[in-house]
Amino acid sequence: MELIGINIRSWLYEGDSCLEDMVLGVEEKAVRDGANHLSSEEFDSCLGIVVCRIGTNTFANLVQVVGHYRGEASLVWDRSRGEGPPAGETYEIKVLSRIHRVPDAVTGPLSDTGIHPDHRAAVLHYLLDMG
Repeated sequence: MELIGINIRSWLYEGDSCLEDMVLGVEEKAVRDGANHLSSEEFDSCLGIVVCRIGTNTFANLVQVVGHYRGEASLVWDRSRGEGPPAGETYEIKVLSRIHRVPDAVTGPLSDTGIHPDHRAAVLHYLLDMG
């Protein structure tokens, strides 16, 4: 029996339209940033926490990365008031949770790439519990 490890990544959306960009990504089943570069071997075993902070509130949702985005990535965030998420790879996702406000005690301090690796398991469990 082959054991497959689960990889938990984090995508950080920033700016005034970050929550809107998260919602547009959920609608189109897409996630993008310049920090995450996945190989095809990682698809399906990669979970992602998409996160943004607005003022003192942190919002996140849980996704499963299933492959490279097959649509026109430039159209995913074309309705955003901002510039959308940062340039980078666009991946197709399966949404596993709704977007929730996550307490700072669960997220810990955000890093340049979103949820710090030491807190990703706690945020994953929180989002699964919230649905």
